Amino acid sequence: MRWIRAPLLHFVAGGAAVFWLAHGFRPPSAPLVVSTGDVQRLLLDYTRETGLQATTADEAALVEKAVEEELLFREALARGLDRNDRSVRNWLVEQMRVLSDEDSADPDRLYARARMLGLDRSDVVVRRILVQKMRLLAARVDERPPSDAELEGFYAAHRDEYRVPGRVSFWHVFVASAVHGARTAADADALLARLGGIAPAEAAARGDTFSVGPHVVAQSPRQVEKLFGAALATTVEGAETGTWVGPVPSPYGLHLVWVEAREPGASPPFAAVRQRVVERWQDEARARRVGALLRDLERRYPLQVESAAWRQRSTS
Repeated sequence: MRWIRAPLLHFVAGGAAVFWLAHGFRPPSAPLVVSTGDVQRLLLDYTRETGLQATTADEAALVEKAVEEELLFREALARGLDRNDRSVRNWLVEQMRVLSDEDSADPDRLYARARMLGLDRSDVVVRRILVQKMRLLAARVDERPPSDAELEGFYAAHRDEYRVPGRVSFWHVFVASAVHGARTAADADALLARLGGIAPAEAAARGDTFSVGPHVVAQSPRQVEKLFGAALATTVEGAETGTWVGPVPSPYGLHLVWVEAREPGASPPFAAVRQRVVERWQDEARARRVGALLRDLERRYPLQVESAAWRQRSTS
């Protein structure tokens, strides 16, 4: 057994141990715990902010956001992003001025006292700064501009999302409920019966005054809905051209509609939307990089989340 005491063996074994400690060993990370009490506080804050009771989907999303922020916050601290950060330092100094009532105190001393009190770990604003900083860092790591081939392929896969919506031109005759009262529907039906064979411009003169002129030209479905409401936008979209239809309700009364012409939607050429495609390609690439970091952090930090809604969403 003399070989066990050999200096060379000790040297090799020691070197292997140092290498393992430096590169292969990570001390177990403290678990990330989201207790039932934490979940209830998230739900209570949601109700206070929105005035609504959180659904199961809302709960899952709230817990997911809390988990992500805690993971990013821990990673920011592990990478030392809180050190020498001007925003963090200035905020902590101002907080200490408020707490200590020492307006003229040395900023370095105030900053040191804030760190001693643990404000760099517990302050909500500091936490938000570091989470955002970590998210931006993860999004930008190894970033590169896309090639033309990647952009063209991306555009081909999402062409319909860049499609210019179709547009429609139509005339409408308005029957105001404020003018006709209880007879609004009957008067609209009677007017519709008299419009056959009358030119749209002449027919429009028989209606009541409306905030939008009687001739609507080249408007998208969304624009029509914004001007007249969802019911009229749906009717116009499905109506035949050259035919009076209605009465169609709007928030202000009833409308008789004559669709004049349609312009079909079309996908623009790639060159016309290239910059928009670049921006979306970059946004999605950055989101993937942040997602990859979060998945890695979830493996490093054991999660103990007491939310059935979150567990169901995570496994689906």
